[in-house]
Amino acid sequence: MNCKSALVLFAASAVSFSVAAQSSPSTLSLRGAPDLGLGAAAPKTAGAGDAAAEAAIRRALLSQPASEEEVVKALSFMPDVVAEVNGTKITKKEIVDLLLSKKISQQVLALTPESYLRTAMQQYIEQKIDTAILKQKAKEAGFEPSEELVKTHFDESIKKLPAEQVDAVKAQLKEQGLSLEAYRDEIAKEADIQGNAAIAAYEEKNFITKTEKAVNDEAVEKFYRENQQKFAVPENITVAHILIQCEPVSALDSKEEKEIKTRADKLAKEQIDEIYAALVKDPASFDKLAQEKSNCPSGKRDNGKLPPFDKEGMLLDQSGMLDPDFAAAAFKLAKPGEFTKPVHSQFGYHIIKLLKQDPKGYMPLDKVKGEIHDFLVDKTVSEEIQAMIKAERAKSNVKVYDFTPAKADPKATKNPGAAPTPVL
Repeated sequence: MNCKSALVLFAASAVSFSVAAQSSPSTLSLRGAPDLGLGAAAPKTAGAGDAAAEAAIRRALLSQPASEEEVVKALSFMPDVVAEVNGTKITKKEIVDLLLSKKISQQVLALTPESYLRTAMQQYIEQKIDTAILKQKAKEAGFEPSEELVKTHFDESIKKLPAEQVDAVKAQLKEQGLSLEAYRDEIAKEADIQGNAAIAAYEEKNFITKTEKAVNDEAVEKFYRENQQKFAVPENITVAHILIQCEPVSALDSKEEKEIKTRADKLAKEQIDEIYAALVKDPASFDKLAQEKSNCPSGKRDNGKLPPFDKEGMLLDQSGMLDPDFAAAAFKLAKPGEFTKPVHSQFGYHIIKLLKQDPKGYMPLDKVKGEIHDFLVDKTVSEEIQAMIKAERAKSNVKVYDFTPAKADPKATKNPGAAPTPVL
């Protein structure tokens, strides 16, 4: 179902199914794959000489997810059973399903060397082994996978989320024709999610609850004092702006496109000059003009106000960077209330008004106390769970079946029907 793929992140984070195996650095990032931005060949079509069109075709190819058949073919080197944990089999199909859920593209999969895939799949199997151990420990503690367990954990997790985050999730679900409850009931039927809910309940009772009590205000303050630089805040400013948008001319543009963009640029400059003249006559009209004239959503939303940023243009919340020409012009403003002459950036023409200046310093403890507490709890719980898994592995019957390439032996007799060999 479409909503399931769109909201998989929500199912993993908002519902807080904290499978300890996820803390292992074993995701298939495919950073070792060939550079596909230039290397993937685009099919020849009418107008394929246009570099922009070829780039668009490339992007479309790269975004096409691989089918189950293609994933199975790419993992043909794997046996049907890849590991066992105390008699519980971990199958190749589970690994295939995991890759399908990540929507690995056809092109990336096709161009990824088999040697890299083998290494990545071994890491996935390690994850699966950790998860299997956790499921078995949860079952021993009385936490059986069930729909009711998912629903209970889901509802409890939703209560802990900020209201604005819940509203955003509800809005996204509404677009898919679902309510929060309907989505909960749908995912509650899935075996994997039921298993993760059992693990989460087990972790909550045996690790999280006691750790939350142990991490007190004293521990939080100690971490804050000993890691002061983590909470350093650079010199930063808060501004509002009015944007008249226009696209920059590109070397790839055709002659006609360049002419159109040049005319649009001239009209945008004339419009921003008119706004600037109006502001010179009446500086108090900035908010009104931002709401009425600005092409940036911030105009209507908040009179053109942007989040605070440093001299390099980096937003303090680390969500992105501003155009360097914009940031440089903004930092030349001397005091709140001043505004710039029209400034050109890659997005068009701006008038920037300084709202607030803040010197470098440190975030106050009160503002970061909750984050520090959660960080310390998560860190401690993760370490304890990993230690428990390591101990359980040592005394469990764990078998991992080898699918690494065998060394060539000219005297060896090939036997393609031979069973995989346990290596652990």
